[in-house]
Amino acid sequence: MSELQIGLLVLGGSIVALVYGFNVVQEWRFRRRMRQSFVRTQDDPLLTVPKNNVRDGVRADRLEPVLLDAGRVDLPEPFEVELPQDEAAPIAPDAPSAVKDEDAALDSADHQALVVAMLDPSLDFICEVVFHQPLELVNMPRFNVAKRVQVIGRTEKGLWKPAEVLPGIRYKQINIGLQLVDRGGAVTEQELASFCQQVSHFAEEYGAAVSFPQRQQKLVAARELDRFCADVDVLIGLNIAPRLAIEGTRLRSFVESNGMQLEPDGAFHYLADSGNTLYSLMAADQMPFTLHTLLDNSFPALCLLFDVPRVAGGVEVFDRAIQFARQLAQEFDAQLVDDNRRLLTDVGLARIRDQLKTIYGSMDDRGIAPGSVAALRLFA
Repeated sequence: MSELQIGLLVLGGSIVALVYGFNVVQEWRFRRRMRQSFVRTQDDPLLTVPKNNVRDGVRADRLEPVLLDAGRVDLPEPFEVELPQDEAAPIAPDAPSAVKDEDAALDSADHQALVVAMLDPSLDFICEVVFHQPLELVNMPRFNVAKRVQVIGRTEKGLWKPAEVLPGIRYKQINIGLQLVDRGGAVTEQELASFCQQVSHFAEEYGAAVSFPQRQQKLVAARELDRFCADVDVLIGLNIAPRLAIEGTRLRSFVESNGMQLEPDGAFHYLADSGNTLYSLMAADQMPFTLHTLLDNSFPALCLLFDVPRVAGGVEVFDRAIQFARQLAQEFDAQLVDDNRRLLTDVGLARIRDQLKTIYGSMDDRGIAPGSVAALRLFA
């Protein structure tokens, strides 16, 4: 073999090696970009929201048949204010028509009222951060607090919207609200002081001016509101005790035919048109309902739950819950009993109904309608 042939072979091998190496490097770069694209750069609110607890503060007298203790049952996840779909979709920076469409949607009086109502001075400690000139947010503020925080912003065009980091959206002001009361109780002085420090630090990063409500007045108001909430925070459980354990497949068929649906919390829920729970059904031993457990298990007793302050429709919905409990009892040869296995009579149920009227009257007098946005926030 001549030197020329050997040289060509070496050159060809070198070219093949270079091409192969180039492809390997390109593939590595592509994989690295893909991994970076899917790294979560901020907390997922659906994963970091704490689960609800029954109120830890002072409790009202229990209604028969039973008001459940904190360890008895997990309640639905905290209420989230939902905005129209066009508000939730990100806007491409190179789509001016989309920006115009969003401005038109934001400009509607109803939409502006909805956004502004996300923060309520009677429920929230609202801090106002005013920028010296309109600017884009580089990142959303994060607050290490136990209570719910919501942020809305006023754009350079004077329109309010839920604050978010978007190209081309510049804010003149953002309002940051810390919820004062929930089922964990009222915000403490230490929690409020820490929150104010965190807001001040955020404002300093942007060279913005910040103003706060009078802290002691808000703490006094929060404690008073928490006392009221404790007086009306009632969760009623109706126990269905059958003679024989109920087969899961038969139970599922019956409750679904009556409009209930299985939710991720392991209970069947009867939902209003709004998607909020009116009443729910769980196993008395707290075994979660799943497709697997319903297929392979029988249940010795059930519990129908009615979360009094979170239910719009009040007494009328309670009557429907009682009617459904009786249908369950008839279908599965069961009795309605209290926690001490005592039979629930019509007289006892009527007494509960009268007490509910008193509770709902107190809520209406306070201006917190059962099942309203305010009630869903306070009793979460």
